[in-house]
Amino acid sequence: MKSTRIVAILILSFLFGGGSAEVAVNAQRALHRRLSPQEEGSAGELVALQIQRDDGEVVARPRVIASPGHVAQLVLRDPEDPSRVRLALRVETTREASGDVAVDYLISVPGEELVCSGRVSVAYGVERKLDLGRHPLTATLVAVPVPSAAFDAFLKSERASRRVVLPI
Repeated sequence: MKSTRIVAILILSFLFGGGSAEVAVNAQRALHRRLSPQEEGSAGELVALQIQRDDGEVVARPRVIASPGHVAQLVLRDPEDPSRVRLALRVETTREASGDVAVDYLISVPGEELVCSGRVSVAYGVERKLDLGRHPLTATLVAVPVPSAAFDAFLKSERASRRVVLPI
């Protein structure tokens, strides 16, 4: 009788103790996953374009976050005439073994009579000129992993460049 009681107590304590230990371990793992920083580039790449005229006037600065292997599209319309498209951008990114990112793009700017497409391989954070054919516009592209320190720095620089300084 005494030995069966001891065995029953040991089994029950093991079951209840083991269960609560498992809950504690799972809770700790879940908290660690939630609080740990995400892997660099886990959301995709920020693809930022700048299209400008030869005199330096910026025509458009579209930006889109593209997940690898998925098409991202952006259509900018005229606010006064929503049926009129000012810019259309289609981007698909693919990560390469070299660490670079391949960007397939299609750019359409109807007001400038520009339609071009191509594929370019870029290193993260490095600007790359795009071939627009014989068009008088120039375009540069930069890709940055999201999330990353480079993405945070890009956003910070964008905010700083948009600050308006009023003369005294």
